[in-house]
Amino acid sequence: MTLKQSLSIRRMNRGNSIVPGGPSLSTSMTIESLTSETEADDDIDRRSLLSRTLTALSPRNVSSLYVLAAFLIVFAIWIPNLFYTSSTMKQLLSQQAVTGIAALAFLVPFTTLNFDLTVGSLIGVSSLLTGWLMVNEGIPVLLAIPISILFCALIGSITGTLITKLRISSIIATIAMMSIIDALGSAANGGNQILYLPNFFLALTSFELFGIAMPFWYLIFIAVIVWFILTHTPAGRYLYAIGGGEEAARLAGVQVMRLVFLTYLASAVLAAIAGIIVASKVGAGDYSVGDAYLFTAASAMFFGSTQVKPGTFNVWGTVLAVYVLGAIVEGLELGGAPFWVPNVADGVALLIAVGLGSARPKIRSAVS
Repeated sequence: MTLKQSLSIRRMNRGNSIVPGGPSLSTSMTIESLTSETEADDDIDRRSLLSRTLTALSPRNVSSLYVLAAFLIVFAIWIPNLFYTSSTMKQLLSQQAVTGIAALAFLVPFTTLNFDLTVGSLIGVSSLLTGWLMVNEGIPVLLAIPISILFCALIGSITGTLITKLRISSIIATIAMMSIIDALGSAANGGNQILYLPNFFLALTSFELFGIAMPFWYLIFIAVIVWFILTHTPAGRYLYAIGGGEEAARLAGVQVMRLVFLTYLASAVLAAIAGIIVASKVGAGDYSVGDAYLFTAASAMFFGSTQVKPGTFNVWGTVLAVYVLGAIVEGLELGGAPFWVPNVADGVALLIAVGLGSARPKIRSAVS
């Protein structure tokens, strides 16, 4: 290197230095640029988080919460000392658990757009059969429960066979099965309840965890399992694919009839579990208890399809809908409303929530 070149390099270094021995000007500019980019990324992340939060809380996704909020304000003015108590909240969580399980039983086949109108009847069958096995036949609790579940699963398999093998419409097949089950169930045990159930069986629902009776925890456990299967397994994705288009799913290689059959089997098992919980809660085996659950379960499922994941029959939207409708009915009953008012309120709440969800309002973000 020549002397002239060496002096030139030294001048360049002196010109780029900010302080003696400090970083060069180019290095400082790079650091400032990186800092600015990091701050910009953080700002974008904050905006994105706020946007996602506003979207998640929009009426389109959780319209039921806005409907519930309106009723809660009414209850706060009307019956604050009756509705806003810990005992009422605990009772609500436990009481609606059976409805929640029934709604999930209705949901599973409907992911393929097939109805199961036998849910309420199977709840009654399970309740009566479990009590009959324990009291009349002396079968232990831990054996009577699986027998009842298997018996209901057998009925579900018959229903599934009618639909998948004989290609009978799901509505026609399940109405026919419901009529047969109702006739036989009403005649069983002379139409009488079965009382004096074992204490151990009653304890299955009277025991509390964290101050909340076990039926609520049974619902949450079952909901997690159903949610995981429907959203995190190939089988669940295939069910939604069948609901989106049966023929397209078949052409894509999905075993449509087999999966539809399994949904009726699963629905029957869930209905059986709901019936066992009912029998344990009321302390009697009674076929007639299932009548009250079919319409409520179906309403909650359709209501739930407008919540959390609008346009999709989903688990957590269904559970949310069950408790929103349950809270409204509970408040009206505590307020001494006429017996027909809760049903009207159910229908109005369903219409309002679905209407809000269908409106698809445009949420403008202040940070956009």
